[in-house]
Amino acid sequence: MTSFEESITEGYVKKIPINKIRTKSLIKSSEQAIKTAKEIQLKIESAKSVLRELYEGLREYCEAIGYLKGYKFLSHESITYFLRDILAEEKISSKFERYRKIRNGINYYGNEISIETVKEALNDIPQIIIDLNKYLKEVILEKEFNEKTVKE
Repeated sequence: MTSFEESITEGYVKKIPINKIRTKSLIKSSEQAIKTAKEIQLKIESAKSVLRELYEGLREYCEAIGYLKGYKFLSHESITYFLRDILAEEKISSKFERYRKIRNGINYYGNEISIETVKEALNDIPQIIIDLNKYLKEVILEKEFNEKTVKE
C-alpha cells in the first residue's frame, strides 16, 4: 500500500457516513492522551509511555478528522496516506509516519527510545495537532459553543 486510494481498495480504510459524535469523542480522547503525556515525569523509565500517549493522541486526532471526512481507518499506516493524499499535508504525513514507526518499534520490537526523541515529540505532536485544527474547526467551535451554552 503506497497511497490512500490503495488503502481503500485493499480494505485498510472504509468509507462511512460522516460521524460528528465520534469525531467529538476522539477529539476529547486525543486531548486527554496529550495532557497525560505532558503530566508524566520524563525519565528513561517513562520515555516509552510518554511517547505512546503522545502518538495515541495524534492518531486519535487524525481519526477524528477521518470521521468528519467520511473515513474509518483500519490501519495506522493508512492515516499517513490520508494526511498526504487527502489533506495535502506532506510534512505532517512524514512526521506522523516517523512517530508511527517509533511507536511500533517500542510496542512490537522492544526498541529503546532516547529522552531527546521524546522531548522532540513533546514539542512536535501538540504542534501538529494545532496545525490540524483547521480541519476540525466547525466541530471544535460547535463543541465550545455547546459547552458555553450548557454553562450559561
